Amino acid sequence: MSVFIKKSEMRDYFGVDHTPVLAFKGVSTEPDPRFDSPLWDVTFTLSRGELLLIRLERGRFRLPLADLAAGVLEPGQGTVEFFGENWLRMLPDYSSTQRGKIGRVFEDHGWISNLDIGENIILAQRHHSNRSDSEIEAEATQLAKMFGLPGLPHRTLTGMHREDLGRSAFIRAFLGNSALIILERPTRNLFPGIMPPLMNAIRTARNRGSAVIWTTSEDRVWSESGIHATLKCTMFGSRMNVIKESDNG
Repeated sequence: MSVFIKKSEMRDYFGVDHTPVLAFKGVSTEPDPRFDSPLWDVTFTLSRGELLLIRLERGRFRLPLADLAAGVLEPGQGTVEFFGENWLRMLPDYSSTQRGKIGRVFEDHGWISNLDIGENIILAQRHHSNRSDSEIEAEATQLAKMFGLPGLPHRTLTGMHREDLGRSAFIRAFLGNSALIILERPTRNLFPGIMPPLMNAIRTARNRGSAVIWTTSEDRVWSESGIHATLKCTMFGSRMNVIKESDNG
């Protein structure tokens, strides 16, 4: 039995907000040529510090899950809520502000071609935070070194090696203090060397309250016990199937 709790009642005795970061409620989508498969009746919640690990079916890597979570795609049925609010009911300026709280490694590269990679990386923080450029660039440089680059890259998209683009995507995803971090097959072409810095970055983000969605098509990632996933699911066709659910993540 489910119990409806008003948003005003989501804080406990100590004033801690327990509103889920992300909630999918009976979400289905229509077939779309941009994706390998639609979704059917997907339901889950993800709270602060939790990690959802999703095993993708072979040949079905491009799913609408991340676009739905980020509020850039409208579900055919059901609702997607970010901090208890339906994306579809948000005003455009407000939804843009909320979307600025999300970091993402895209299944496709997601880079703006007329900006260099460094400008791409810091663009969201410039737009959605009050931090100075020097502060943003200092953090980006620190993340770059952690992920195996000598510093914040300022090359063009065509001038970057595929592996360096992958590492740059991590800088962009973890820069700032995102409430939700979406990682779409982040280790492809970089496994296993990327795992230690990636897991360290995820651990740090979760400790400060970020929720994480991680999709993978790799057996070695799926079986990695050090990820400490709160929820593990597999995709079979359009269905999401829960494999493991833990209260302690």
